[in-house]
Amino acid sequence: MSSFHLRASYVPYMARLLRTLCVMLAAVYTLPASAREQVVTVPLAGGQSIVYLLTQKDDSKPAWVLVMMPGGDGRLDLRQEADGEITMREKNNFLVRARGLIVDDRFATAIVDSPSDLPDGYTDRFRASSRHTQDIAQIAADLKRRFPAANLVLVGTSRGTISTAFAGRDLPGTWQAVVHTSTLSSPSRGQALPLAGFDYNAIHARQLFVHHVDDACFLCSFEAAKRVASGHDFIAVSGGNASGNPCKAMAHHGFNGQDASVVAAIKAWIEGAKWPKEVN
Repeated sequence: MSSFHLRASYVPYMARLLRTLCVMLAAVYTLPASAREQVVTVPLAGGQSIVYLLTQKDDSKPAWVLVMMPGGDGRLDLRQEADGEITMREKNNFLVRARGLIVDDRFATAIVDSPSDLPDGYTDRFRASSRHTQDIAQIAADLKRRFPAANLVLVGTSRGTISTAFAGRDLPGTWQAVVHTSTLSSPSRGQALPLAGFDYNAIHARQLFVHHVDDACFLCSFEAAKRVASGHDFIAVSGGNASGNPCKAMAHHGFNGQDASVVAAIKAWIEGAKWPKEVN
């Protein structure tokens, strides 16, 4: 009898573990069979360099290339092995895992790593710097050489929205649109300070803000996000799954469980199609 009770006591634990594993596996989307990827190196001033991961459908001529800035410290350690295999950190990041949902005949993505002289990744202050803006400008120029007819869209998530704010503002002729997801809308505790009082109206390109109503990250108040997005397009996301650190990718902060719906809404907005103001 005691052994039965012991085994039975594991049932709720195993059920929770199984649910967690299913959520994690569902969040990592595979690329379409027709997609191909390459790590591209762009030289910078002073002998430094920066790499990005280019993902596109084979032989496509995309109308839209999304230049994507992941959150956290932005250090991906992108590498391409001799056999073509891509290795990187932060595979669960919303933008990293969503690229397989974005890429099709009309869309390609370029996920930006941190530059070679920042081995520990980006600080908030660096993301707001003119040097960072110029690094992104070099990537944009490389993409325009590859896809001269494409429109470039700057997309960031979490701390990557510091990059979209400043590079969106300071490279006015580069972007057809700027998308901020899980914006650091409530800077505090000495973090995300470059965005305190930032004037989003200084960005000339059209803008979209995407935010989960239950984002529990202390830097990302939903109500504050609506305030900073005033006058610009806004998509409110609800539902999905949340686990772990509320400021990480597997929480509502990373749209966990809502990837496909969020990506579809963003793509519709970019193309000027009918788009939902709520995703649930």
